Order: sequence, then structure tokens, then C-alpha cells
Amino acid sequence: MTAKVLAGLVSDGAADAYDRLHAAGVLPAGTGPGEFDLEGHPGRELFDAGLVTLAGSGDRQRFVRVVHPAIALRRLLDRQHRQLAALQSGLADSWERFATLVAPSTGLTPGELDGEGVEAVRDPGEMARLAAGLYRSPRRLLRATFNARSGHNPTTEGLLLPPPDAIAAGVEFRMLYDADHASDAWGSHGIEQSVLAGEQARIRRSVPVKMMHVDDSVALVTIDRTGADGALHIRSPALLAVLAEWFDALWAAPDTSAIGEAAHAELTPAQHKVLRLLAAGLTDESIARQTGTAVRTVRRHVGAILEILGVDSRFAAGVAAVRRGWLE
Repeated sequence: MTAKVLAGLVSDGAADAYDRLHAAGVLPAGTGPGEFDLEGHPGRELFDAGLVTLAGSGDRQRFVRVVHPAIALRRLLDRQHRQLAALQSGLADSWERFATLVAPSTGLTPGELDGEGVEAVRDPGEMARLAAGLYRSPRRLLRATFNARSGHNPTTEGLLLPPPDAIAAGVEFRMLYDADHASDAWGSHGIEQSVLAGEQARIRRSVPVKMMHVDDSVALVTIDRTGADGALHIRSPALLAVLAEWFDALWAAPDTSAIGEAAHAELTPAQHKVLRLLAAGLTDESIARQTGTAVRTVRRHVGAILEILGVDSRFAAGVAAVRRGWLE
């Protein structure tokens, strides 16, 4: 049996307890030497997930054994799918509440909301200056999203990097990127530089808008995906709370993948980019479109990644990459 077969699906303690019980075959329930503790957190986690079974009852000694690894993995994957469905429903509800607050049924336009904690910003230059200033201003936490840029050149503000003094002071910079931006040469370079500077970066298949959300006190969010229609400068506590809830749900979602702190010698830059997109859930065909390469080339990269990681499936590759710290 592969060590920690449940790694990434349960806590480390529960994964270790599962492996120990699987190796033993069966153990008496209890807290003494050679017994399996069902009352501790690892044992309770396995029991609540239906990954261990009990034999014996009443005054008789009870014995514990694990379910087969294939069954355990299926149960945990089914649980994740249910959690993801619930999360997606919650995200939809949060975004609907945001849209309702921004554009209420009274028909008010963003301009008419000025003075109510929301101000429309239409000038692209002003939007860029506000975004750059907000990125560099947090004292506690920046929540930000960025999708594939429109146009052919970087913003006039250049590459945004977390200020060293802010990182040293413990300020957190959390940035969600979409797969289009991460696969772009300029975008990929920017992400790597930002992560090296201390930014916490994660990638999703898609990110609907660009946003800077600073210390739960002010935010700038584009009205549309690209920002062509302008942005909303928000100080309304209600809107800020909804946006924070939406971001935090995306940040923790199972289909969001963390980006490691550096490229790894075991993979070429092209393979590392494919791994990121693979972990974000993209198919070979989608990865080929994102990277501008042939599907056959992508499949060669995927095959090489699986061989380097010593696994035989895309899911296992994601788990193994996380365990190596390549995708946190």
C-alpha cells in the first residue's frame, strides 16, 4: 500500500492512523498500547467519514478495521463533490446578493449610488492608479483577483509586487489568478516574481472580475470581466462583506490550486506551467489552447509529469505535487 493513501483528503493525523490500521489489519478499540483510539481526533475523523468499521458490542471487546482503500477514496471523493456543489451554490448566492446590492431593483445606475459607499470609476488611467495604490496599501490583508489582461502591453503601473516592509510586518497578500493569465508569458512571469516577493498566489480556471479588497475597508472591483465598462470604488460595509465572503470561498474551493514559491528543477518551465493548469482542472485540449501548443505536446508533458511524480493519474499527480510542495 502506498504510504498516506488518503493524503490531501483527510488531516495528516487521520491519514497516518488509516495507514497504521490498514497495516495491522484489525486492532482492538481503546487508548492503550496496541489499541486504536476512536475518541481522539484522527480516529473520530475516520469514523465520521465512514472509513473504519467496528466489530463487537456491549461488554465484548470491540475491534476496528479500515474499509478498503478504493472504497475509502471513493467515499472521500464523493464527499468533496458534495462539498463543491454546496460551495458553488453558496458562491452563486453571494454573487447574486452582491449584484442586487450594486444594482437594486429601483434601477439606480452605479453613478447614482455615489454617496452610498459606492463610486463609479470610468477613466482607465484612474482605475490603474487606484488598483496600484490599493495593492500597495494593506496593513493586514489584501484579497485580490486578476484575470487575463486585455490589450497587448502591461499596465502603465508596471509589475505590482508586495512591498518588502509590508511582508516583513506580516501583511498577507492573497491573489487569485485565472488560467488564461497564468498561461500567458507576461502573466506567468509576473506571478512567479510576485510569489518570490511574498505574495500568496492561487489559480482557478476562471475569475469573473478584477478586484482589490484592502483590510475589509475599501475595494475596487471591475463592473465587467475586463474593466472596459469601468469599476466600482466601494466603501459600503455590506458590499465589502459580501465580496470578502465570495473571495474566501473561491480561495478555499477544491478547484483552486496554490502556486508554489518557485519553479522546480525536476520540471521544465513548460511542464511546470502544464502542471499548474492540470491542477486547476483543465483538459489537455484546454491546456493546449491556453499555452498555444499542440494537444500532442501537452500530452507528452502530462506523461512526463506523471513519470517524474511516479503516479498514474492526473488526480494522483495533483496530490503528489502538493505533497512535494510544488502546488501548496
